Amino acid sequence: MAMRDITELMNTYRECSRSLWNVYFSGRADIGGSLDAFGQIRQLLFDVLIISELSSETEAGGEDTAPPVLKVVPKERAPILIQRLSEAGQATYWDQEKDMLVGPRHITTAFLDYFDFSYVPIQDFHYYRCKVLSFPSHPNYEGREALLEVSDAKVFHDEHKEQR
Repeated sequence: MAMRDITELMNTYRECSRSLWNVYFSGRADIGGSLDAFGQIRQLLFDVLIISELSSETEAGGEDTAPPVLKVVPKERAPILIQRLSEAGQATYWDQEKDMLVGPRHITTAFLDYFDFSYVPIQDFHYYRCKVLSFPSHPNYEGREALLEVSDAKVFHDEHKEQR
């Protein structure tokens, strides 16, 4: 399985996004409009800084390719927050199991986005928001979202898998 560490590439995107929000958007009067515009800008940044970079490395003759699979791999004994199931329209809680620790051989997660508990006034993108793909010791958590601290994980590009 060809897995390439792209943590530094992801950190470039993270820093660019954080800087744009914290310097140029967070102080605006229309915070709702700022959040909407910033979401669109972040998607463009992700496409240019991450997707196009990874696509240019694996592209063969201009064919349409599947989106890259980005796996978030925790370090040994990394704290993880699993999303508690709730009814549609209710708040999201990240306390399904308190004080849970995982390691790279315990769980497989896919990158969804960065996450902070508060977006105003400063964004740090303290967590990776992930989808749990495989968790043999807790199969009922598969398919749920989870949070891993950026400092406790690395991101790898899985060059030979299609995203689930």
